[in-house]
Amino acid sequence: MKAASRIAFFYLLFGYVWIYFSDYAISLIFKSTEDIRESQSLKGWGFVTVSAVIIFILLVRELRRQKHVLFEKIESDQLFQIILERIEDAVIVFNLDTWKIDFLSEQVSRLFDIPTKEILIHPELLIERVHEGDRARMTNIWMNQLRENHTGLLYRICMLDGKIKWALEHRLYIPTKGGSANKAVAVISDMTSYMENQSQLERSLKENETLLTEVHHRVKNNLAVIISFLQLQVYSSPPETADILEQSIVRIKAIALVHEKLYSSKNLSGLSSVDYITSLVENIKLMYMRTDIRIELDIQKIEFNIVDAIPMGLMITEMLTNSFRHAFGGGQSDALIKIDFIVMDQFNYELKYRDNGIGFPPGLNYKKAESIGLSVIFSLCSQMNGREVECSSAPNEGVFYHFAFSPKKAIPKENINVSKG
Repeated sequence: MKAASRIAFFYLLFGYVWIYFSDYAISLIFKSTEDIRESQSLKGWGFVTVSAVIIFILLVRELRRQKHVLFEKIESDQLFQIILERIEDAVIVFNLDTWKIDFLSEQVSRLFDIPTKEILIHPELLIERVHEGDRARMTNIWMNQLRENHTGLLYRICMLDGKIKWALEHRLYIPTKGGSANKAVAVISDMTSYMENQSQLERSLKENETLLTEVHHRVKNNLAVIISFLQLQVYSSPPETADILEQSIVRIKAIALVHEKLYSSKNLSGLSSVDYITSLVENIKLMYMRTDIRIELDIQKIEFNIVDAIPMGLMITEMLTNSFRHAFGGGQSDALIKIDFIVMDQFNYELKYRDNGIGFPPGLNYKKAESIGLSVIFSLCSQMNGREVECSSAPNEGVFYHFAFSPKKAIPKENINVSKG
């Protein structure tokens, strides 16, 4: 339309200019009627000739331009066709006005194992190949929801030989524009290899989890055997040796508890701080039979990894053991131990431990003390990338430990307060 309008406008303008100036020139040059008549005839022939030449030139230019545009469109269509033929995804373009398939890539035929000609004649064959468990869902989308966009449609395709293929479909609705038809475009990816690999990975992961659970179980059982041997040795040892063996038993039980919690948990890579510290305190209190001591726990939940769980458990074990053995004499009615575990953020947490016992002996330098228990506490703190914030004691006012840690792997979950009497 634009080309025709340009040619018509130029022809009209040229005609007006030709007639006006040619008639004016003839009136000036010729005076007789015969000369004017002959010149008018020549003027008409000249107008036809010149206008024909001009129109020819304009048409040739326009045809060349249209040919160039058409050539570019053909190249674009060919490129689009090559891309659709060479990509691995299957593509279907469905005309919603005629309810026929406008375009069907060869990948569709390979994916559904149906000849292209049959699909074009009977599109319902695609639905028949969908697995019975997915057919109702996909039929509803393909038949009733074509004017909507859909992403991530995962379904199964049944082959004639009984094999199952997995397909992932993305469907796009293209509304009419400039008189074109409404269309629905489906891009379907063959996900069979991916799903098979995923299933294999899940099986391997399950096997590895089973093996890891068995490892934790065996380690816990082996530690239990060691504990049993040590307990037998306690019965036949002198008091001083028995005392050392009992302290070793308590430490080994703290380690064994980590493996026990891990193999009985669904999460083999993490250990709940609330569950672990609470169980540890209960076990140690039960071993020493100190029902006269009240223990208060205020624990914020975090997932310990095994690298941090064992030294943390041993630290608490040493502090509790020291309190049970040395802090409280007989008959104290208000004996109290309080443990606070505070999560600052996912990479920082603190441990506060206090008792109201007799405290350190006067003049004791806890950093230079020969006590194995105190040495273990500060050594384990350093092992967990921790630092001492405060360690204080006064006669008959108990002891107070305050440590800060920056673990590499720790994910806070929720805050849970636990109180034990």
